[in-house]
Amino acid sequence: MGHQYGMSRASVFNEAGEFEAALEASTQEITRESDNAEHYWDRASALSSLERYDEAVAEFERAKLVDTKLGVLDDDMLDDAYFSALLGAARQEKDIETGCEKLRRYLTVFPAGRHVTDTDEWQRRLRGELKSKFVKERLE
Repeated sequence: MGHQYGMSRASVFNEAGEFEAALEASTQEITRESDNAEHYWDRASALSSLERYDEAVAEFERAKLVDTKLGVLDDDMLDDAYFSALLGAARQEKDIETGCEKLRRYLTVFPAGRHVTDTDEWQRRLRGELKSKFVKERLE
């Protein structure tokens, strides 16, 4: 696999769908350059794609923390990816309330994030209180 200018090896692997290789590359990159939030982003993305959501959540949180100094990550993308990983982790939980607790973590990490309402709605879905819609309604 060739390297693309401006992209880490892990990013290239993630884009190619080679998530185990991306995980390994990002781990090596973090060892060499632990103050680069993009490496944690790459690692979290690989973990999420491998459906290792609890680990991905922790890495997205590290990425956000490391990024407070440099601000290189796209906040909206981080917000969306973090919520998706939390939702994946919640849905993998055998105990519904433990899954709901994982979703509530979003409110402490992104208190003004784009998914505050989704956090409540998905808790209700997990409990069976709200039916999931597979077709989004159009706003006119």
